[in-house]
Amino acid sequence: MSRTVEQPDIDALVRRNRELEQLEQEHRRMELIFKQQAHKLQERMKEIKCLYGISKILEQTGLSLEEIFQQVVDIIPPSWQYPEITCAQLLINDQSFRTENYKNTFWKQQAKIIAYGEPIGTLTVCYLEKRPDMDEGPFLAEERSLINAVAELLGRTSKRKQAEAELRESRHKLKEQNQQLKEKNIALREVMSQLREEKVDLEKRVLANVENLLLPLVKKMEEQGSDLDKEYLQLLEENIAQLTSSFGTKISRLHQRLTPRENEICNMIRTGLSSKEIGKMLNLSHRSVETYRNHIRKKLGIANKKINLTSYLSGL
Repeated sequence: MSRTVEQPDIDALVRRNRELEQLEQEHRRMELIFKQQAHKLQERMKEIKCLYGISKILEQTGLSLEEIFQQVVDIIPPSWQYPEITCAQLLINDQSFRTENYKNTFWKQQAKIIAYGEPIGTLTVCYLEKRPDMDEGPFLAEERSLINAVAELLGRTSKRKQAEAELRESRHKLKEQNQQLKEKNIALREVMSQLREEKVDLEKRVLANVENLLLPLVKKMEEQGSDLDKEYLQLLEENIAQLTSSFGTKISRLHQRLTPRENEICNMIRTGLSSKEIGKMLNLSHRSVETYRNHIRKKLGIANKKINLTSYLSGL
């Protein structure tokens, strides 16, 4: 005699079966979420690897700007979702850098390269085949962020390299200018040395001409002239001697504020002439000569000082 399954047992089995089906569905859903998260994580890792790789390229010394641009372009395709059908091109500063498989297609992303506030180029990433639509055509939103970040790095790199080139050019020009300045200083020292030698030679020739030609002529005129003429000629002789001594140089340098008449009286005072003798020779009153003497003392900075004017002028 067969055993009949009771109704409560059947209901329990049905419920259990439903629970198992729900658990299987939940498992499949969690598995799908896990795969999606793993895929996203893998894509983010590729993006990080791309930016890290670019930073390592930029750290290398000795690379030209052209070499940097080409290496950056080559590192881009493996970082996109479908690397096997990805290609890239960089147009910057009237130059083109591209991957070997580059082809301009309908499925592409672009980002402008900006430097000093102005666009200097364009970075393009293309898919060679159609792929399902994502956030931006077949591209992910994260890939838009990545291409923008790469474009910004390229703009900063271009600015930095340009600034470095300008700095090197400025240093080169400064070095050339310094060398030119050194050469000019050497030439100037040679010219100054030659001028000093010519000055010494000129002084010797002037002194020789004065002693051999001019003074003998004045002596002869003294012998033939009147007493007044002799006084003038003696004064002339002394002034000529001053021109060949340090007094003439000092008096012209220190007494530039003196009038021609005051300079004339200075010379007479230095020779030992009295105010009366000076007045007679210049047809001036004694009082006028004393007024001139006072003006001279003020201009020489010895007014109201117990300094003999004749001695002072003789000591110059």
